[in-house]
Amino acid sequence: MSLFEKHRALEALLTFIEQINAIKHVDDVLWHLAHHTISALNFEDCVIYLLDRAEKQLIQKAAFGPKNPERYEILNPITIKMGEGVVGKAAAQCKSIRIADTQDEPDYIIDDSFRQSELAVPIVFRDTLLGVIDSEHSLQNFFTSEHQHYVEILASVLASKIALENNIVELEKSVKQKKASQNLAEVYFNISELTHNSQSEEEFYSQLRKIIVKQVKTESFFVILLDKNSKEYSFPYMHDERLGGRLDISVSFEEIKNSLVAKVIEEQKPYIANREELEARFKEGQLYKSGNMPYSWLAVPFEVNESTTGTIALQSYDENIIFNENDLTFFSFIGQHISVAIDRTIKDQKLHYQAMHDQVTGLANRTLFLDRLDHAFARVKRSSSPTLAILFIDFDNFKLVNDTFGHSIGDSLLSTSAQRIQSQLRSSDTLARIGGDEFAILLEDLESANFAVTIAQRVLKSVSQPIISNKQNVCATVSIGIAFNDENSQSPQEMLKNADQAMYRAKRSGKNKIKVYESSLHHAVVYERQIVNELELAIKEEQLMFYYQPIVSLKDKKVVGFEALMRWDHPTKGVIPPGEFIQIAEQYELVKAIDQTLLSCVAKTVSDWKKLSTAPPYLSINLSGQRFTDGQLVNELKTLVETENIEPGSIVLEVTEHMLVENIGKARLLFHRLKELGLKISLDDFGTGYSSLSYLNQLPFDVLKIDRSFIANITDEQVKYPIITAIIALAEALEIEWIAEGLENEVQLEKLINMHCQYGQGFHLSKPMPKEEADKLVIRGTL
Repeated sequence: MSLFEKHRALEALLTFIEQINAIKHVDDVLWHLAHHTISALNFEDCVIYLLDRAEKQLIQKAAFGPKNPERYEILNPITIKMGEGVVGKAAAQCKSIRIADTQDEPDYIIDDSFRQSELAVPIVFRDTLLGVIDSEHSLQNFFTSEHQHYVEILASVLASKIALENNIVELEKSVKQKKASQNLAEVYFNISELTHNSQSEEEFYSQLRKIIVKQVKTESFFVILLDKNSKEYSFPYMHDERLGGRLDISVSFEEIKNSLVAKVIEEQKPYIANREELEARFKEGQLYKSGNMPYSWLAVPFEVNESTTGTIALQSYDENIIFNENDLTFFSFIGQHISVAIDRTIKDQKLHYQAMHDQVTGLANRTLFLDRLDHAFARVKRSSSPTLAILFIDFDNFKLVNDTFGHSIGDSLLSTSAQRIQSQLRSSDTLARIGGDEFAILLEDLESANFAVTIAQRVLKSVSQPIISNKQNVCATVSIGIAFNDENSQSPQEMLKNADQAMYRAKRSGKNKIKVYESSLHHAVVYERQIVNELELAIKEEQLMFYYQPIVSLKDKKVVGFEALMRWDHPTKGVIPPGEFIQIAEQYELVKAIDQTLLSCVAKTVSDWKKLSTAPPYLSINLSGQRFTDGQLVNELKTLVETENIEPGSIVLEVTEHMLVENIGKARLLFHRLKELGLKISLDDFGTGYSSLSYLNQLPFDVLKIDRSFIANITDEQVKYPIITAIIALAEALEIEWIAEGLENEVQLEKLINMHCQYGQGFHLSKPMPKEEADKLVIRGTL
């Protein structure tokens, strides 16, 4: 419903309330309401049933539409039993029912003609069913939540009108004046209107007090609530003219549990006390008093919901204003409606809080953060206030935490980290979870930009401490980008975007870093974002593919294997090598998605080659460093091997030495599980690291690939190559195959053959080729 439609609906509702206040008899009100419902909401019909309590059935009393060709006449009126049809169910449950398609409703009753959708709203006063408002429409899904809300308000107003007429005699006896009943109706409708129109809890209670004090003179107005589950009392609103108006009073449980207020709430009975009784109760500790002793005291209890009860208490400091039974009757009559209003207010406040806060961490969410950012930005622009800063925080490799430990531990990590970050901030700072593993901090009133950097350093340190969750020791780091309200930020949105870009630059710098936004970052980040977006599309549209470079026996030129080299067949930029995108893919955690796409290609290739040759070559694929620590890798490969019936030794996984750094223990377990699957493991770029020999001693490698830098040094002039000779000797001693990669010319080929090198790979032997050419080479078997 648009803002204009809501305004128009509100005007129609207020006009309706004014009109029925002027109508004396309920029968006239019923017909007027039926007509109003159709004219205000564009319904096709409206039928109002009233409950015959003796017969336990609902009787059609008024209608507008096909049921009433003439005013005050219903064509073929029917009665419905409690629980029968949609109307009877709404009555039995005292709950609104909205049917999107009556064909799916087995209890749907056809009255004058079949219709597609139905809305039934019970008319209830103080938990007593009075009747039902029912509307049907020829279109499916016609009735909306806004329609339901509007009719529920009409039902509430109608219920009060019926109740007023039913109780008018008793009310006139109690109040003794007809004007009092009119005032009561006015108060009742004002409270009903207030329930639906107040914008905040403070506004609701403040306006409620103004409505009440017009009827009963009082200088002191208190609302006290009791949580039945926790047994805790709260004071959402306390107003006392003698003490300066609106109060914020903290009263302990011990002070109130034996008080007169507690007695009223516990017994749920209204109570009046005079000054003499109040003084006696005060001496006995049964009365909490701030300021003078009142002359008269009145409290009316109410039940809000299953978990909350409470009371409204009034105090008079004027000896000429003493509360009486008429006041008690007045408040008792409207007490239940007040409780409904308070219940709605509590629910609205809860919904508002939930709409503005993250459920996992309890922090402000993106909506609330942006609202505070808008206000802060506008304030500093108006008054040239001190510096404003945003810290954009993103967890490094958080997806890996979820994949390895599960989402519950991931949520625990976020919640604990949020508490640690909050502990580093001032009370005036705003910390928000703005999505997934992304957080943001709004720092206001900074005297120095350096303070924002100091806060970021504290956050890095606090988050990096290990977290124990469900007996799991979990470590995390974050990358932080900082942006200020300077010449680079002309709006709140631009400031947040700049902080976001600075954070991504911190990730690209190695993670667990802090970067302050500079204008030079913009183009680099925009380029990266473009690559990421295009790469995500490439994965979906299968633009990624393999080229295959032969691994050849140098002795007889027999093809023993192929290395699968990834290429990106970009629609406009042509074929892009992995060096230009794989690091970005790892940085933005796209590697797993790439693997899931390409592993199926590997399986098909191995299967095809088994059909083309009795001794098919193996296929060597490169393992990403990010997947090396992924707990799901082995399961994915196991599924691949079993599903595709891959022969042992058909696939070789290549790892580089830098992937093993700080992961030797994990590598030992991983390699063992991979070998159990029949996969071989190759150490790529051997000889360039500092710990290669220790890795060979600890890990079960099948193949060594001699780094191309050693092969490039082979020339006509040089005679001896001690490092290559040593590597070959080492491989022979360990019974490991060895491959010389980067073989580029005939001189290198001849000398490697003379050094008894087994296998080679390089452009001199063959360039990488597409699948179709590799298939032909598999059939031929030799170069």
